[in-house]
This record gives sequence, C-alpha cells and structure tokens, in this order.
Amino acid sequence: MKTTQVQRKSLKDYEPFIESDLLESILQLSSELRGLRVLHVNATSFGGGVAEILHTLIPLMKDCGLTVDWKVIDAPSQFFDLTKRMHNALQGKEDRLSDEDRNLFKNVSKDNASFIKPGEYDIAVIHDPQPVGLPAFADFGSCRLVWRCHIDTSSPNRVFWDYLNGFLSYYNAAVFTLKDYAKDGISIDKIYEIPPSIDPLSNKNRELSKEEMQQALRKLGIESGKPVITQVSRFDPWKDPLGVVDAYRKLKERFRELQLLLIGSMASDDPEGWKIYEDLLRYSGMDYDIKVLSNFQNISDIEVNAAQRVSKVVLQKSLREGFALTVSEAMWKKTPVVGGNVGGIPLQIHHGINGYLVESVEDTVEYTGRILDDPGLAKEMGNKGYEIVKKDFLSTRHLHQYLQLFRDLTN
Repeated sequence: MKTTQVQRKSLKDYEPFIESDLLESILQLSSELRGLRVLHVNATSFGGGVAEILHTLIPLMKDCGLTVDWKVIDAPSQFFDLTKRMHNALQGKEDRLSDEDRNLFKNVSKDNASFIKPGEYDIAVIHDPQPVGLPAFADFGSCRLVWRCHIDTSSPNRVFWDYLNGFLSYYNAAVFTLKDYAKDGISIDKIYEIPPSIDPLSNKNRELSKEEMQQALRKLGIESGKPVITQVSRFDPWKDPLGVVDAYRKLKERFRELQLLLIGSMASDDPEGWKIYEDLLRYSGMDYDIKVLSNFQNISDIEVNAAQRVSKVVLQKSLREGFALTVSEAMWKKTPVVGGNVGGIPLQIHHGINGYLVESVEDTVEYTGRILDDPGLAKEMGNKGYEIVKKDFLSTRHLHQYLQLFRDLTN
C-alpha cells in the first residue's frame, strides 16, 4: 500500500459556511477525540468522488487534532478489471464470479494486508469493495473497523454480494449514503447514514476570477454567447452518456445554437472508462457542438468549475447512482440541475423546486427545455439549490458526522 499526502486545511477558513451551533459541536468533538489515530484505505488517490472527498476530510480531521493516514492499495490492472465488474454487479448487473476471480481478490487483499501493523490505529475506514478483504488477512489489533460503501447495494447480483458479505463480519460498523442502500442480511450490525459532500473552497467550487473564467472557457472550446448544457461524471454506462447525447440532439431541434459539454475523469481503478469514452466519441460523430473532454486533455477542476457556472443547465442523467457530487457542485454555483430519479440524486434535487428529476430521455428533453425557455425559472431554481447545498451538503456537515461516528465507536 502507498501513503497519500494531502495539503493542509484549516477549519477556521470554513467558518463563513458553518452555523454557530454546528461549529460549536465540531469543536467539542475535536476536544474529545484529540489524538485519535485514524486510517482511511481506498483504491485511488485521484479521479472520482471518494478521492476528492478524502482530500478535504482528512486535512480537516487533522486540523481537529486527529492523527490520520490515507493509504491506497496496490494491485495489478486485472484486479481493477475485476473490482469494476464487482462494482457493477453490486448495483445489479448480471455477471459470474470464477475461482480465478476469487483467488485474485484474495491474493491482492493478502498482499496489502501485510502493511497493517497491530496497535497502529484506533479506527480504520475501508472504502468500497476494492480493499474490503483486508481485515480477513491483517491483524488490526483492537482497531475499530468501518466499511464505507459509496454505492447502492440494495439490489445486488447475489453471487457477488454473498462473496463480499463474507468479509463484512470483520467490521464493527458500515456507512452508506442512505441506510436503504444496505442489502438485507448484511453481516454488520451498526449501519450509519452519512451522505457525501463538496468542498466550497476547492478549485472546483470556489469563486473564479474573470481571468480564470475566460481562460477556462477557452480550454473548454465553447463559443461564448451560445447556450451550454453540461454533464460531468466518470465515463460509465450507469451515467448514461449516450442518453445525454440523445437528449441534446432532440433539444438541438428547438435550440439551434445549443452546445453540449461531456466532461469525465479517468481514474486508475476504472479501466472501463476508456471504452465508454471511445464509444462516446463515435456516438457524437462530427457534431462540433459536442465536446467530450477529460483530465487527460488537461481539463482540471478549474475548467469543471467554469463549465458548471456558464451552463444554463447541468445534467446528471444517471441510471444507477450512489450520490452524484456533481449535482451539489452545480447547485452551489446556482445552476439548475436535471438528474435521474435514482440513488442519492433525489436527496439533492427537490423536483420542481431547484431542478427536475427524470426517468427517460423524453423527460430530460422536456424539463431541460423548460429551463432553457425561462431564465426567471432558472434563476429561482439556482438560488434555491444553493441554499440546499449550504445547509446539507458541505464538507463541514460531513466532518461533523464522521466525528460523531468516531466518538460512538470509541465509546
């Protein structure tokens, strides 16, 4: 396993976004937990929402007086092919688990477990399926173990779930975005509900200067003065990028100058992303008003920030979803969102209030068109979305819930 370094952050910088009673509770919990030794383990230090969240939460935990390490498992590419299949199967996709798959998963878990030393940590938070097997082969001593599952496992492929569930009996608690995501019969007694969050001070979410906006829009290659709609997500079939293109093409019949941005990030634990990216390029064809962009084209957080700000509508047309941080990101910038009525998206979008929930391409066309037609409605929805995120989906709320979890486990 490799240790990931994080930049320093100060809770004081976040005080403008924190209600006084929440800040007081965070400071009280920090006093109680000072010196607590915490380990986070996941599959990648960049790309995707988990890594993004940890790059904020871990520095804030440290600023609260905790001693926190972040380790990333080391594995061959075949392992990440398997865990991507496992990810899809846990969301219900048909697949089979061979003896070769089981041996590969066991061997990678065993190899990474050798880096764990008994007595080194008080709490370990293991994120998602990739490192879930570590406790079966590592001696964590008296360390309390938490499995943080970022996906919806309520209706999984049974074979994959049974295999995964065999490792969960080692854990003292599990954290899901929604308790309903936990499959009946899970081998963990304590289930906590903690939704993800966005960092209002990160490059992806902070205010941009005029010069930064202009430079970012040039990199995105969009024409100023023409309306833009955007979807930001991994290149993943569950995000339905081809359905987004279908919706754009129907909208283009009415809004002749409409432009579409499809921005994705490639992560080391998601080998399927390249295939989806290539399929999307073919599907988009020679329409120069569609831009398919990624971090490998030097599209960074600043460009994503600018895209979400300049867009008339941000889409998140997911078919299955854990949470979709991009929804809160767009709402924080007062941009209305049209999103799939799945997973954690309805936690963020209140239908008809700050955006719309959709079930199909036709729904997406109807509601996106409604916002494009009515600037007054777009502004009203944007303002309401901002207030929802400020109240419920910022890093400070997320930090507070983790501190409460740690206190529960240590008590």
